Amino acid sequence: MKTNKNYMRGELVDSEIGNKKTDSEGSPVSGVRMDVSRAYKDIPELLQKVIDEDDDAAWAAIINKIDYIYDQVDISLGSLDQETGFISEVLKHIKSGKKLLFKPNLVGPQVIDIDTHGEGLGAPICTDWSVIAALMRWFHDKLSIDYNQMALGEASTSSILMELMASKITGKTITAEAIFEGRSGDFYGGWGFYFVRRYLEEHHPPSHTDDPMNGYEDSVAGRYFSPGMAGNRLMVYDLNQIADPSRGRTVTVPEGDNYSEITLHKVIVGGDPDDNVDRNDYPGCVLVNVPKMKIHAQDLLTNAIKNIGIGLYPTQCAINSDDENKWKYAMPPSSTPSFKGKLPHCPWVVEIDDDTDLPLKDENGEYIVTRTAGMPGTQADVIRAVQEQGVYMVHVSDSIDMINLNHNPEGIAVRIPEGYLWSSLDCVALDLLCARYCFKTIPMSKGMKLKEENSWNTEFVHQVPVAQIEYKNIITVEGLDSPLFRYNLYSYAENRGIGQQPYYVTGWDSVTDTPLTSLAGHLGRVEENKFIELMTDNMYYNPSCMIWDMQKTILSYAEAHDTLNGTSIVKEFMDGFDENGDGVIDYDERGRKGFDTHNFLIMSQSLDIQLTEEYGTLKGNFYNMVNVGKHSDEKWNPEGHDFTREFNLVGIANQAYEMSKYENVTPDPFVPGMKWGNGMWPSWELARWAMFSGMLYGTLSIDQVSISSVYGMVFSYADKTLNKGQYTGSVDEKISDPQAVHKYFEALSKGVDILDFVFYVPPGFGILGEVKIPNVEETNDPGKTFTAHFNQGQEVW
Repeated sequence: MKTNKNYMRGELVDSEIGNKKTDSEGSPVSGVRMDVSRAYKDIPELLQKVIDEDDDAAWAAIINKIDYIYDQVDISLGSLDQETGFISEVLKHIKSGKKLLFKPNLVGPQVIDIDTHGEGLGAPICTDWSVIAALMRWFHDKLSIDYNQMALGEASTSSILMELMASKITGKTITAEAIFEGRSGDFYGGWGFYFVRRYLEEHHPPSHTDDPMNGYEDSVAGRYFSPGMAGNRLMVYDLNQIADPSRGRTVTVPEGDNYSEITLHKVIVGGDPDDNVDRNDYPGCVLVNVPKMKIHAQDLLTNAIKNIGIGLYPTQCAINSDDENKWKYAMPPSSTPSFKGKLPHCPWVVEIDDDTDLPLKDENGEYIVTRTAGMPGTQADVIRAVQEQGVYMVHVSDSIDMINLNHNPEGIAVRIPEGYLWSSLDCVALDLLCARYCFKTIPMSKGMKLKEENSWNTEFVHQVPVAQIEYKNIITVEGLDSPLFRYNLYSYAENRGIGQQPYYVTGWDSVTDTPLTSLAGHLGRVEENKFIELMTDNMYYNPSCMIWDMQKTILSYAEAHDTLNGTSIVKEFMDGFDENGDGVIDYDERGRKGFDTHNFLIMSQSLDIQLTEEYGTLKGNFYNMVNVGKHSDEKWNPEGHDFTREFNLVGIANQAYEMSKYENVTPDPFVPGMKWGNGMWPSWELARWAMFSGMLYGTLSIDQVSISSVYGMVFSYADKTLNKGQYTGSVDEKISDPQAVHKYFEALSKGVDILDFVFYVPPGFGILGEVKIPNVEETNDPGKTFTAHFNQGQEVW
């Protein structure tokens, strides 16, 4: 293995803050910076050729890319061993009978598209299978750990949904393990572990008797073998599947905040120490945690902590044997649970009425909520529980492409080719380094000066857009902010004993052939004894978290708008989120109504509808989208709920920000003299209208109403069930002409009969421009708002 020949720990270097020694205290974080074009870039396109055309040249190109990643893994893990001696510790555990368990992040394993075999929606946001291939080969070749001493395990949010969907499409049983494999006979779709096996097999010395292909057929057939009974197989484990209670074990949480005990798959925590048979079947593991570095929708980012802090909780874990569809951690209470929505994702957790699936209120009309330790507590509890079971962990972060804007397979995640692969024994130190990298675009000398001048708690800051008043308009200028001003997970995790915040960096920059190091926590490389900072030039944030990620941006807009127009938007934000009244909305201040709990229920029920009902794709997506809007205003639903109100404030603010980036300048219809676009922000009223109209119609223009909008779903259902699919082109729910709505509007203009459906919306949302939308009626009736009626009202959504 390669070691860091130009080792820089604690050495004197020339820097912009003077001659200083590089960091030498804390936990080592070892990394490599690589040429992104030589890593996994273009693998989805190459793999499509391999699958569809059996293209040998494409497979050879994939092999070259994984070989390159393998060399970089060797640098990173070699440097980590130089600092920690972790290899001897791993070998000691493996010699005792434990399995080397690789845990990727497969939140949405739609990496290989089922239909096209090209890139699926999950490709950007999942740990790349090529990285797992390189890692497994490294542990095999460098540490002489046989493949049958390894396993892959994941508790993916979407694996159950994907196996059911794939089984429905193919007419045969496709297991969750086969989804992880990415292949089941002639079916291709899912992640890609089958191709990990293929790569490993082709790099396997002939003298070795272990075979990485052993276990694949078991994945396809759904044959389960405990680690102790797996024999010569490299097994794939669905860590969600402990509906069979013999596969799970409940372990205590040392000083747990949200949980005193947690039930986990015994592949992770091992069998009962007092039961020799159980312990032989489940000897425990060395956990190789391989997250994908992403910006998160409910938190700052997802990386090493979250990949196990949320990713180890099982979905199919029954509360008791009397009701097998009531799950400890997951929703909905059906045979197809998806989101782990019962886990506290925010401090306030709301109580749900089992009969209505709506939040419960007390006699004063206030939501019945329980205070928890939120997302930090949820993550820390499971990590401490696993640590208590003696699980040795190595964390390797796939940060070759860092993912901006979204961590889910929704098609809006953006790859940022940063080129890093980090490894550490300390998930806290590793994640803090990555967070500081994402949110730092200011040189450390300037950052340190600003920190002192402003009494900031960190100098890791980045440029952000800031709003200010210019005459009657709100324009955009450049400012500075940092979500690290408001984020407490790393200090909380350190206090819980999970890891520590101080770190030092070691490793190699393969792009410039210079050593990596850190100085006062700032990442850099050393060239001719000069410290050169390594910084991103991207603005990382998630639109769902804008009030936390980009607080200065949003509040500066709110303040400017209040000043210009006499509104009270800042007060609305503070009343909704700022619990301690300090004028800052921390990441642990996420509203007192427990929105996340019910939002997960809405999303999970939507997915259940999609999988189990006829035309479920249309019905389920409609249910998901209208519920968020319907419950944002007490006048829009008969029960008087407003539990999504505060989070719609975030959505409106994000809409305003996006509209400020439009190229064209347009008069604001709500505020005379105000303009928006080309750096100018719209009025709050216009942004609110645009957000809801965008949800309802997918556009702000009548000639661009989208087939995938709420209206488009209602129209499609009516056309397919009442009109034989004349406009959409098919009665199949998954097949619709993208121009179907436009064709329908055009036909109506020529006198064709209107379809038999009515979609009811609140006042002000039945018109785009000056045109009334066909089949849409505005209403003040909260029982009708955001409902769709078909066939003379005989069917109601």
